Amino acid sequence: MKKLIILLFISSILISGCSISQVRENSIDDIIEQLLKQESKLKNVNFDGYSYYIPKGLSFLEKEDYNAILRDQYNNYYYLYVDVVSKYHKIRDKYKVDSKAYYSKSLNKKDKFGYLEINQVSNGYFIEAMYNYAKIESYVDKKHLKEALINISLVLSSVKYNDKVLDTIVGENILNYKEENYNIFKTKKSNNDFLDYIKEYDSYDKDETDEDNLQIEEGE
Repeated sequence: MKKLIILLFISSILISGCSISQVRENSIDDIIEQLLKQESKLKNVNFDGYSYYIPKGLSFLEKEDYNAILRDQYNNYYYLYVDVVSKYHKIRDKYKVDSKAYYSKSLNKKDKFGYLEINQVSNGYFIEAMYNYAKIESYVDKKHLKEALINISLVLSSVKYNDKVLDTIVGENILNYKEENYNIFKTKKSNNDFLDYIKEYDSYDKDETDEDNLQIEEGE
């Protein structure tokens, strides 16, 4: 019965974009299990070789290459990375659960895999979620944690790839590869300094963003 109720709430969120206040009381496990592991067919953002869905309540602020910056109604920022190169080459890497983290879990479903790791830093929580060759990072207050996880899950569960396009842009080496390419399989704890990343997020120049030039299609 509990899972049925959760699924009904999720359906209402996906279809109508209604308030998620009723979902806030669910555990992180429930949110991730039901949202991230579903087969979402929604999309309102399309780029070369991939597409995804941005739910109501999130604004699309900026895009550079295969990265994007999103913002929610509380001014929390979400940094999205899409790794089309690893997707094309079917690279896999195992995630080791960290017992010292606030939350740490490996995510797997059929051919999709990833992880969710949350670490308490200063007065907030640093979230790193990777699934289906896409990763989102965010730093939020505790009171926004579950809503942030719902937003992150809705985006990551909707990522779809166009293999024919990827064969063209990756297979023919049109992409400009760099040795310092971001590694979505590794968490920030590898560098042992979360505060540097938080300062980087806080320094994002909100005034220079031209949201009028960033269009999102209506959801299908």
